[in-house]
Amino acid sequence: MKENPLRLLDCKEEKCQPIKTQAPAMIDHLCEECNAHFKEVLEFLDELEVPYFLNNNMVRGLDYYTKTVFEIFWEEEGAQTMALGGGGRYDNLIKELGGKPTPAVGAALGMDRIINLMKKEEIKVANSYSPKVFLVQLGIMGKKKSLKLFEKLHQAGILTAESLSRDSIKAQLKIADRLAVKFSLILGQQEALDKTVIIRDMESGVQETVPQDKVVDELKKRLKK
Repeated sequence: MKENPLRLLDCKEEKCQPIKTQAPAMIDHLCEECNAHFKEVLEFLDELEVPYFLNNNMVRGLDYYTKTVFEIFWEEEGAQTMALGGGGRYDNLIKELGGKPTPAVGAALGMDRIINLMKKEEIKVANSYSPKVFLVQLGIMGKKKSLKLFEKLHQAGILTAESLSRDSIKAQLKIADRLAVKFSLILGQQEALDKTVIIRDMESGVQETVPQDKVVDELKKRLKK
């Protein structure tokens, strides 16, 4: 209780349980910045339709985590829930080690479980990484919608690159040039509102606006040419 109160939340012993049930919920005591960040994380998950539940007693084993921590599970009907990994943010760690302030997030994964699950679900992995499309996002709404579009492209078998940590369109298109992709998709605030995407031919520079629900079919046609 005095030296490391967070460990009480992770305690499995019976004598800890009454203390855990009476412990204050961390979500009710977030600072303004952390609360805004956590709300944004949940909005991204909602946009992607990723199911989640909040666990006020979740504790990672090390003290350098900041903001959100998480665990990932695989749930199958009629089968036991399987833990695949967990992690969190540690935005202050690099600075504490003497480096420059560096935002960071990491996770530890159970590779054997993931490989077995991939075999069971018959998930194929590309032998080489050679994207034909680059997804450019601008603004918070554009970023949210681009995550869902990125997943759609992945499901359609269209290998797509991105740089979600960058906000500048110029910096993102520079990466697209370096990767020698055929097309860039530009999704900003206005496109998010209009439910459209700009397809940019990287060789000619010609741009065309198409509805978001037609972009996958449109790209398939253009990539066949």
